[in-house]
Amino acid sequence: MDVDPNVRLSSMPRNYKVYGKVNDCAAKCAAETNFTCKGFVWKGPNSGCVLHGKLDLPVVMQNASKWFLVDLDCTSSKPCWWSVNATNIDPTSIGASKKAVNVKNHNQCQALCLLGVLQPKCRAYALTDDPFYADGYNCYLFPALKQNLISSAVSGKFSLYHNQCY
Repeated sequence: MDVDPNVRLSSMPRNYKVYGKVNDCAAKCAAETNFTCKGFVWKGPNSGCVLHGKLDLPVVMQNASKWFLVDLDCTSSKPCWWSVNATNIDPTSIGASKKAVNVKNHNQCQALCLLGVLQPKCRAYALTDDPFYADGYNCYLFPALKQNLISSAVSGKFSLYHNQCY
């Protein structure tokens, strides 16, 4: 449970397929002919279904996600949670490259980090949960951060999340 359905689980290009509503994701996996389906992510009957080839990338978790992974060969790596590394910080005071954006919610900030488009090799993000925050951006994307950079951050209204697999 709690799997992020937007994460690629196979390093092989085009080794995944996305379906809209399906009744039986396992049957779709078994019938796949473009690659050998080794696992799938879905929410159950009449939901979306994401097929994956060889599961050789980290399984990224997402709080309160209703999606789950079925790993047919039990070969996936341990799940990667985004742990809270620091609270009550000001991300603008962290001396590392960063990209700032406004997001609608926690999951959107995490998804932008995972996509790695705005911040290549994004491994951490800072987010404020204050719905009335109006002093600029509410989400900051970072590469992997060393503890000394995190510790040097000044006080603020953000929490810093770091991907445990990197």
